Amino acid sequence: MRFRITCNIIVLFLLVSSAAIAQRRSAYDTPVKSGSSTAKETKSTTPKPKSPVQEQPAGESGDYDTPSQNLPVEVVEDQGDGGLYGTSRVSLRKDNILEDDNTDSTAVPLDYTPLYAADALYRVRVWRTIDARTSKNARYFYNKAIEGEDNKRLINIMLRAIKEDSVQAFSNIDDRFTTPITFEEALAGFGGGLDTSARYDMEGNVAGYQVRNRAVSPDSVYKFRIKEEWLFNKRDGKTYVRILGIAPVTSYTTSDGYTMENSEYAIFWIYYPDLRKALVRNNITNPLNINGYVTWEEVFENRLFESNILKSSLDAENGFNNTPLTSEQADVIQEQLNNLSTRGWAK
Repeated sequence: MRFRITCNIIVLFLLVSSAAIAQRRSAYDTPVKSGSSTAKETKSTTPKPKSPVQEQPAGESGDYDTPSQNLPVEVVEDQGDGGLYGTSRVSLRKDNILEDDNTDSTAVPLDYTPLYAADALYRVRVWRTIDARTSKNARYFYNKAIEGEDNKRLINIMLRAIKEDSVQAFSNIDDRFTTPITFEEALAGFGGGLDTSARYDMEGNVAGYQVRNRAVSPDSVYKFRIKEEWLFNKRDGKTYVRILGIAPVTSYTTSDGYTMENSEYAIFWIYYPDLRKALVRNNITNPLNINGYVTWEEVFENRLFESNILKSSLDAENGFNNTPLTSEQADVIQEQLNNLSTRGWAK
């Protein structure tokens, strides 16, 4: 009797299991009528790898650009790990042996000497490219504080000035500062922006979505363009060099990763006089004096960088009609700039 009851239970279990399996198969194998306007491709039933939390970029194996309204969307804030914005984690202890701080949050740049059109015997407009990878430039543009802070790169200073100090960024449609853009628009020019990723539960089902900033390494921004003016002033017999604008530079890259030759372009422009306050308040370790510091403004105002002339207002009279100039052509222009005082008095 007991044996018969046990057999009946086993048979009942097998019948229930078979029905469940058949129902599950019918759910996945329901045929789609060909020619139906609502027909959709049947998705693969291959289970996703199971782990507590998995992220899948939007659009990689499913369309997650528009998350389901029934699932939660989590915005992941920047954790201060550096990046283009350059926010370093705050030390919870005093991470040096000094009694004071070398920074000066109240520093202001010195006023420029006024220059007037009536005294300008000669003016030249020049565009230059600064490559941070050269040995002379790397000491400043890839500088890291002795305390280990890694947020003093020029691109960090520029973006923080736009976001925190109300410094206006301008579109790269021209270099005359005609079209203001937002911080988000300036940041998007680096290929940044936001990514939406699916988050899976233990069963491999989509449990929600995460939105986070797309990471862009600050080391990938290693070229800058400056627009400047050289002027010989007859009032005091001096040549003045004033930077007008500064822009981070990148190149066009094909889908297979090939960088197109001579395709460099400015991502956005900042009017240099607007940036001076941020530059004078940011110190970096002076590579020529281990015990001292130099401000970013000193790097530019004291011409502590090396650069290549891209083009100038002297090109036409020298018969140069190509941009960028060759190294030989750039040397000719630089020689004429160095002798601007002689040229000015000869006018």
